[in-house]
Amino acid sequence: MDSRKQGYPIRVGLLYGHEPSGHCSAARAIADFFPASVIEPVFMDLSEAYPNLGSLVSRTYLEILKKTPGLWDYIYDNDFVALAVNSLKKAVFPYYAKKLTDVLRKKNLQAMVSTHAFTTMLLTRQEELLAEAVGRKGSAGTHARHAPAHVPLFAVLTDFYAHSYWPARGVDLYFSSGKTAESGLKANGVDAAGIINTGIPVRKEFLIPADARQKRKEIGLAPNLFTVLIAGGSKGLGDIGTALETLKKYLGKIQIIVMCGENKELCGSLEKRFGGLRHLKIVGGFVEYPADNYKAADIVLGKAGGVTIAEAMALNKPMLLFSSFPGQEERNTRFLVKNRLADLAEDAKQLETMVRRYMTHPGSLSVLKANIAAAARPHAASDIAAKIMERLLERNEGSIRDEG
Repeated sequence: MDSRKQGYPIRVGLLYGHEPSGHCSAARAIADFFPASVIEPVFMDLSEAYPNLGSLVSRTYLEILKKTPGLWDYIYDNDFVALAVNSLKKAVFPYYAKKLTDVLRKKNLQAMVSTHAFTTMLLTRQEELLAEAVGRKGSAGTHARHAPAHVPLFAVLTDFYAHSYWPARGVDLYFSSGKTAESGLKANGVDAAGIINTGIPVRKEFLIPADARQKRKEIGLAPNLFTVLIAGGSKGLGDIGTALETLKKYLGKIQIIVMCGENKELCGSLEKRFGGLRHLKIVGGFVEYPADNYKAADIVLGKAGGVTIAEAMALNKPMLLFSSFPGQEERNTRFLVKNRLADLAEDAKQLETMVRRYMTHPGSLSVLKANIAAAARPHAASDIAAKIMERLLERNEGSIRDEG
């Protein structure tokens, strides 16, 4: 039997802000668990519909963080600003939503998965436009069966808090990181029946445990040295230079892996300042499969990006949080410290003290590791994929019966 004639595979768009990013990694993690015979994933970033918008949003975000970080903290989760954005949606979003709707129609997508609040707002607005189109056609005497079909929308949170910009309506199902994020969604007006707590999705490679000493040997490191991974996310952000300057005196007693992401300026600067040092591995360029570096580490040092945290937790690697950004990362930090899932170094002196304690007393990490093992949700991606397929299969089989 030709499965395509029976409505399979179902074309599902996975939309995120830009690539590479944690939002993109989360989308790809979910797609890893879609059987090819059932779901055909179609990856999309905003540049497909708006060639300049994704880079503009990214640049604006980074500039605000560099020059006026307090402003981002104010904007990030502010009910008044969110209200203003909702008003702006009615004036500005129809233009962007129509362009997005046109792209979705050309791709013949039967469902959408969004891992970013902004893309989710756009998708809910395009659904409103379709409904308005139905109303106009109905008033003109055109039957509703000629109106565009509803495209199911699933939204996936990649932080431990849900800010004010996640829309209350238009999303068929929310997948949240846990009860804290669920509470935030409910405060936004989202119906509890439309929320499933799954955790933050991570790629399959983070589900495969490995012996740290063996992994260090495989990637060219000393197998018996305490190993610190400094991770700056896909953009290589955070005060990585200060962290490395602080810890370089301990090289030989520890070894350090630095992942610079696509931050060429950072990589060049670190190579110039520290490139000749032994027991230091500087990894330049975006790493498509970074799990080997995580598996080699005893501890992960960096800012509190949601996907980075979930990846570390999936491998039961404790995190030492340092130089997190205002907004979502500060809130992630508070969540992790409150629940004893990570340690926080507020300055370089604390950073040095904590790493020195870890390297001389590795057992001091045992409480963190036990808490992480109890709280981690490494199978979030497969759980999300299964629930999406369940919904889409019910819908698809119903459509096939109706056509029959």
